[in-house]
Amino acid sequence: MKKLQTVTIWLILAFILMNHITRIKYYQQFFGKVLFGYGSDYFTAYLIMADNILLFLMDLLTILLGVAALAYSDKVARDRMYSFFRYVYVMRSFLAVPIVIYSTITFAKYIFPDPVSTFITLFRDAVWITLVVFMIICKPEKRVQKVNLQDYDMVAFTTTGHRFMHYFMDLLFLLPIWMYFVQGMLSSRQNQLFQLLIFVGSFILYYFLSEAIFRQTLGKMITRSCVVSDGVELTTGRVFGRTLCRLIPFNNFSFLFGAKWHDRVSSTAVVYVDTWEQAFEEKLLVAES
Repeated sequence: MKKLQTVTIWLILAFILMNHITRIKYYQQFFGKVLFGYGSDYFTAYLIMADNILLFLMDLLTILLGVAALAYSDKVARDRMYSFFRYVYVMRSFLAVPIVIYSTITFAKYIFPDPVSTFITLFRDAVWITLVVFMIICKPEKRVQKVNLQDYDMVAFTTTGHRFMHYFMDLLFLLPIWMYFVQGMLSSRQNQLFQLLIFVGSFILYYFLSEAIFRQTLGKMITRSCVVSDGVELTTGRVFGRTLCRLIPFNNFSFLFGAKWHDRVSSTAVVYVDTWEQAFEEKLLVAES
């Protein structure tokens, strides 16, 4: 499994670089003449430019995390970098699926102009899907456990400041996806409702898949926090319910005054990773003494 993990990281790094190499002509046309094809619609043109820059920075971050996961000599640090790399690549891929589907339907005649282009596109997508599957299979050595707080006497809950940081970092991760659909809605009056549904759907998809698969979002990974259950089993359905509760108006600000609506409704909580283990070990030491 370790060898497969290493090979997969190298393949993903090569795949990202190849994608950018094949887009060089597009970058030259667009950034060399920002308003190319957009007439006097400066706002849309600069929005697309900003989106391209953000996507490039996200790919750069992915490459740096992958290199760190390969290069670090410290086993713990290497595993942590791999966890970040795995999360960023897998979640970005999941969030890209609605965009790929929408773009394929809308611009099919440009994406598949001839048999050769069709084969190249389908082959690239097949490689992409295969790499995502390998990443899901190759789990890090240190994984977040499925925890019920009722099994432990003490745990450290994530602070309000860190929860605000989670919200900010998660929005930053979603920003390139949202900018894509915003510029689409501004540049075309057609399919605006469909784009809006995908816009909201990406929000639900991000939180649900992050917390169902990883028990963490990007923000929670940074602060070493995770989602746990409180008195009930942490099932996929419960995580989905927690995600839907995020759509409650002003829910994202409820933690500022201690309400934590999506926590309370779904019987979940956000705590620091491994703090329950420390409490459990201390209890055992006291009992043995």
